[in-house]
Amino acid sequence: MQNGEKLEIKDIPIMPQVATKILQMQENNLEISFKELESIILLDPALTAKILKVSNSALYARQREITNLQQAITLLGFKMIKSLVLLVCASNLYGKPGGKNSGTKNTSKSKSSPDLMWQHLILTAFVAKHIAVNLGMDDKKEDLFIAGLLHDIGRIVFMINAPDRYDQFLERISGGGDLNIIALEEEIFGLHHGEAGKIAFQKWNFPDEFIDAISLHHNILVDSPYKKTVEIVGIANLYARLINNEPLSKHDIEMKEAFTKSLSIDDSVEEYMTTQFINDIRNNELYTMSTALI
Repeated sequence: MQNGEKLEIKDIPIMPQVATKILQMQENNLEISFKELESIILLDPALTAKILKVSNSALYARQREITNLQQAITLLGFKMIKSLVLLVCASNLYGKPGGKNSGTKNTSKSKSSPDLMWQHLILTAFVAKHIAVNLGMDDKKEDLFIAGLLHDIGRIVFMINAPDRYDQFLERISGGGDLNIIALEEEIFGLHHGEAGKIAFQKWNFPDEFIDAISLHHNILVDSPYKKTVEIVGIANLYARLINNEPLSKHDIEMKEAFTKSLSIDDSVEEYMTTQFINDIRNNELYTMSTALI
């Protein structure tokens, strides 16, 4: 198979059913939703244990220990539990991509190895959540967190299905320069990671809003009924790279300018993101747990 020929995607990472079920749950009747949520999570003992661990962390500490899942769900809330479930499930995906690339050499790029990619995804998720709150979208902040967390799942699809080509991709980006990553992926794989991620999300039966966020977050002109979600994930991805002191390409800069204007993001947001944000979230217990998952 030659570079540029469209990659035939045969293998898709396995997303636990508990994650897809919880994503599709509605919270119209919280009493019913909480019971349903508890019954689904209890099917996964490891997931249950990790949720209890977070519930008893310093951030959520109470006078008495949280000993069961019902108490944890009541304490953290429906949306936070959804985020936590996806966090744990995603860490398994990114931590065990399979193939020889699971030990890919480390470079200065944030997406050059599973552990560095995970750090970037965590940062993107927290940035997306912060922007949602900043824009008065508190009801969407956990969904934006999840979308930010999974926005680069297409990279894992590449790792699994074309390890040799993925090595070549890493070699090319390690050389630096003003690279259009999307164009480079299309040159090497025949499609970009957003398209590969869309295939995975459709296979997992994820909601359309998440599919659009994953597949379109590098598009300067976003044609989607979920345009704001897509743009927030897109600009959160760029802010996460800036926080990590990564240079942006010409295409990235144009995209950031377009999303900033479309979302009416104030100049002070970028200043905060690049100076103080990382220090603030280091005090967040969920962030601490997130970075330790891989």
